[in-house]
Amino acid sequence: MFAITSKSTDNMSLLFEIISVSTIYNRDQYIFARYLDGAVNFKIKKGATLGGIPIHNYLEIPRVTNEQSEPRLDVFVFKPMQPIPPDNFVIGQVVELI
Repeated sequence: MFAITSKSTDNMSLLFEIISVSTIYNRDQYIFARYLDGAVNFKIKKGATLGGIPIHNYLEIPRVTNEQSEPRLDVFVFKPMQPIPPDNFVIGQVVELI
């Protein structure tokens, strides 16, 4: 099942670069990733995976700014369904959202 729903992205995957994986209060884990393919509309469907990791159909754009204090609209936050090991992703690793 594909995670992307948009006129321009049906039946394809999207590429993201891992920025970080953060655990909050030893229970909630979040994957910060930069979208690599320019601007496109998409949403996360049930059954989606990021780099082979099942993720919730939760998507957030964090308040991240560039050097000119402008918002970074290419950075997204994903929430894995189950905790993942800290070494599952490496900063800079390119993964697919499917």
